[in-house]
Amino acid sequence: MSKQIFICGCEKDGKIEKKSVQKLMKTLEEKNIGFTYIEDMCGTILKNPDDLESLYTAEDAVVFGCQARAMQHLVDNSSRRNEDLDIEYHHIDDEKDELISSLESGTGEPLKIKYSDEWKPWYPVIDYERCNGCRKCLNFCLFSVYSVEDDGTVVVSASANCKDMCPACARVCPQNAIIFPKHAESPIDGGEGDGSENEKTDILEQIQNDDVYSVLSARRKNFQVSLLKKDQLQMAEEERRACCSGADKVEEQKEEKCACDCNCKEEPEASCDCKDGDANSNSCCC
Repeated sequence: MSKQIFICGCEKDGKIEKKSVQKLMKTLEEKNIGFTYIEDMCGTILKNPDDLESLYTAEDAVVFGCQARAMQHLVDNSSRRNEDLDIEYHHIDDEKDELISSLESGTGEPLKIKYSDEWKPWYPVIDYERCNGCRKCLNFCLFSVYSVEDDGTVVVSASANCKDMCPACARVCPQNAIIFPKHAESPIDGGEGDGSENEKTDILEQIQNDDVYSVLSARRKNFQVSLLKKDQLQMAEEERRACCSGADKVEEQKEEKCACDCNCKEEPEASCDCKDGDANSNSCCC
């Protein structure tokens, strides 16, 4: 059976360059290889999951898009993916000539899965192959994005609660298990990063089994990583604080709303019913 090809364009955010998407689509069309173009997989998988039924049920599929790890866990965590079926994930900018040359031509016309929702799909995805269940993400997030299942598993249960462009919870994760597919940095976007925490920590045990100079060199590198983690924690605190401040400002604006529901608070020169209703008044009830 021929492979089913899917391409995610990440149109809601622009994480993927359009020219890369267009180049791949043109190559497949020239070779008469059918494919399905998904405008935004992150959005569709939450808002219109039924539209991705062909991906969930594909017996042999290849998906091109952002970071492979991000796409894999995005689909796996949907709970609709049949684990017995095979899906390959590739970054759209990876070398793929050999893969494309192995695909069967004459496999159908291009299809498109649209994403028309206004909501920008910014939310975390958990890599359960790395997650150790420490719950730091759950405890750090102030917006109830995470919750705990009966079996103790931490899950993303309220994706829409996540604040746009805030990856703070990912920065405090010791395993780099939290992915924000639309983030610009790795490993937060699911790209290459250090997800290993289970290395030996007893220096005497290491010296007994390894060369002492190699052990000391590795420990120096680990010290640099520790400093980096401290920087990440500080950034996480600042991002969380910024999100809280933004939410507070929105609430203040709601509370200060004029009684006549005008916009005089934002536009002092604007006219409104209460101002126009009193010819002798130079200002509205605000």
